[in-house]
Amino acid sequence: MKIVVDAMCAEFGGIRTYVDQLLAAWATSFPDDEVHVLVPVGSTISPDVHVRHEVPVRRPVAAGRPLAQTAVLRRLTRAIAPDAILATMPSTTLRRTSSPLAVVVHDLRHELRPQQFSRARRVLRRISYGRSYAVADGYVAVSARTLHDLHELHPSTRQRRSAVVHHGADHVLTWPVPDRTGPAVAFAHHTNKNPDLIIEAWALIAEQATPPPLLIVGVGGAREALQADLDQRGLTDAVRLAPYLPEEEFRGVVSVADMIVFPSDFEGFGIPVVEGMSLGKPVVIGPERATLEVAGGHAVVMDGWTPQALADAVLEARQLDDVAVAAARTWGRTFTWDRAVRQTRELLQQL
Repeated sequence: MKIVVDAMCAEFGGIRTYVDQLLAAWATSFPDDEVHVLVPVGSTISPDVHVRHEVPVRRPVAAGRPLAQTAVLRRLTRAIAPDAILATMPSTTLRRTSSPLAVVVHDLRHELRPQQFSRARRVLRRISYGRSYAVADGYVAVSARTLHDLHELHPSTRQRRSAVVHHGADHVLTWPVPDRTGPAVAFAHHTNKNPDLIIEAWALIAEQATPPPLLIVGVGGAREALQADLDQRGLTDAVRLAPYLPEEEFRGVVSVADMIVFPSDFEGFGIPVVEGMSLGKPVVIGPERATLEVAGGHAVVMDGWTPQALADAVLEARQLDDVAVAAARTWGRTFTWDRAVRQTRELLQQL
């Protein structure tokens, strides 16, 4: 196949992990495919494996990027006649192309949890995502939960082909050899990760016993408020805050984590869940549809959204035996990027 991958919106975070791993697996699983990748000028995505097209974007980026995507995809489609185009985010060309277009849908949190976004970001996503849903010929949803949300909120998408394609997790097999000598790891890079809830739960644990060490990573603008809360509760020795970590450091931290604490109230997929399981870590999650889906019954699930529910789940996870942890690891390792590539490619072939 000849495929164009629009990775113009994939520079950071979970979407960057998705694109990096998908492209690497594509080169391994289908070495005869011709894959063209659109990236911003200066991007480090796919430096060697596929055909790169660096695209200049005028400022402001919010307006310049979709205009650049539209122009470049039209020109590239005419020049190479790809079999299909894969947009790795629902922010892509504003116009239909002569080649079929599939859009990857990660989540619809901005519509279902609008209070977690600024008004400007909600407006921008509504416009760009809505247009992408309209021009797409098919959709790759990263979970059944995401596909359900897409169909419910945008009923016209039900008329087009779609596929649920879970992320892989086997990239962790290249990380440092895992053990459980480090602290528990939680996340704070978005408000849906609920760092306040985590700190309250640790305070409850501390009332009964010495709380387990905890590292909360991805702490940004809320750092002062979170640190003040820790100071007030006397948790400064038990809980540390860290910013976004460089990739190598992050891998090392997670590889030695005692457990993964992930009480997110909204996910499209929840890749730390399967990463943690694949590394042999107990994983704690909330009763949230996407993380329940990908955990497959192998995580410790809070029985509600209270600090006590999280504290109880953490204490339960600390008591998991080797058999339960091994079963979770086996489950986590069923999530492979080869499978993700094959399922994505199958949808593109159908289109």
